[in-house]
Amino acid sequence: MNRESYRVWGKTWRVLLCGAVLLSVTACNTENTEMREVVETSGQKITVLDNISESVYTQLKLEGIHKVEGVRGTDFVSEEVMVVTQENRNLPAQVIEGQKRYPVNLYLHTFSTGEETPLREGELNYGAPLLSPDKTHLFYKELYEATGVGYIMDLSTGASVKLGDAEFRSEEGTWADDGHVIFPDMEGNLLSADVNGKLETVLKTGMSYAHEVIQTGSRILYISGEESQLNAYDRGTKQTKVLGQNVEWAIPSPDGSRLAIVERIGAGERVLKLCDSEGNEQSRLATGQQIFGTSWSPDGSKLAYAITAAGAADDQEDLFITEVETGEQTPVLNDIHIADKLHWSPSGKKLLASATVLKDSAYQSLTYVISLS
Repeated sequence: MNRESYRVWGKTWRVLLCGAVLLSVTACNTENTEMREVVETSGQKITVLDNISESVYTQLKLEGIHKVEGVRGTDFVSEEVMVVTQENRNLPAQVIEGQKRYPVNLYLHTFSTGEETPLREGELNYGAPLLSPDKTHLFYKELYEATGVGYIMDLSTGASVKLGDAEFRSEEGTWADDGHVIFPDMEGNLLSADVNGKLETVLKTGMSYAHEVIQTGSRILYISGEESQLNAYDRGTKQTKVLGQNVEWAIPSPDGSRLAIVERIGAGERVLKLCDSEGNEQSRLATGQQIFGTSWSPDGSKLAYAITAAGAADDQEDLFITEVETGEQTPVLNDIHIADKLHWSPSGKKLLASATVLKDSAYQSLTYVISLS
């Protein structure tokens, strides 16, 4: 769910708090953010922020927020290390539309020191990295604007294998298990690749466009058609079942028993629903002009998501964490530009949010690392 594919919406924080959260019965109070400390390490500024919002509930506490400038955090390797993309300013820049553009490369970033270890450097752009569930391999792409070619890197050796020569959309591709990634090609077929680069066509959907592909257990979920139909293909029975329509994203819980579904319910209106594994609605968590970045905590007890209030005039969002069983909401960040899906650390005590900011007449990356207890 890459931000670049849908950056056309906006924000309104107080309207959202009052109207967008369906299950919250108490209005949320927010406090202005104040910087606590600025630390410069390895040429980068890391800002430690006070809690920007106090939850009106006691179940979830915000311990603090680190803001790391100049990098786009994409996934946790551990509680102290994340995978990031950033410009490689040691290489020559190209001038595009009057601005210097440096190659975007892959690194490991250590929070405590700010140290960055190169993973993949070069004159080409590398991005959209995702770690395997066991944290041993990295799926990433050589990017060409809206498309790319896939690679899998063995983190123990640093060696990468290429997943064929065919391009696919840059926002697509997820890990199906520790040893396989799954993604759609440009003809609507669903492909699987193992960590050695071996490709397999899992399903020919018969549709020209399949997207938001993700595997949960033996089932592959994907969206297709003009009605944004949510389909579930069972790899065991080879049968496909329709679970819903007007679906923009479906995110399975870690145990596969539930789906968090973002559904379009009208012009400029989306709803975040909690459903069972067959798409049957159990509750509604939020509504807004747009909802994205949705991510389950590792234990399946919480959902993090970014939301743009209905009727908002710009494209800024607010970030919430919801307790799934109670619907209790905790506001975390406001007035931000989320760039990617949100990611939880292995312990579920940290949340990673990458964003973009306008600085010196150009958009730059930054990463929020949110600590919880």
